[in-house]
Amino acid sequence: METQSFVIMLRPTNDYGVQGTNEKVSEHFKYLQSLLKDGTLTMAGRFSEVLIGLVMIEAKSRDNALEIMRNDPAVKSGIFHAELYPWRIALKAE
Repeated sequence: METQSFVIMLRPTNDYGVQGTNEKVSEHFKYLQSLLKDGTLTMAGRFSEVLIGLVMIEAKSRDNALEIMRNDPAVKSGIFHAELYPWRIALKAE
């Protein structure tokens, strides 16, 4: 089945920094590693000057992408607010 590209923007919520934040961020990173391993994740990182993360994924559908986004431990715990955007690639390096 063909996949679609999506971008997930992650921003800290007011709960970011409460007890347990470091553990949830660690779980978040492990989750992203698992998505990379199974071919779902194409790129992830954070902006250097602001605490905003960007995650690029390939998913079967918008619903599938929403499920991936909502299963992120940092999103589930409420320390990150996540927004999903369809991504249409215009140019890509080989």
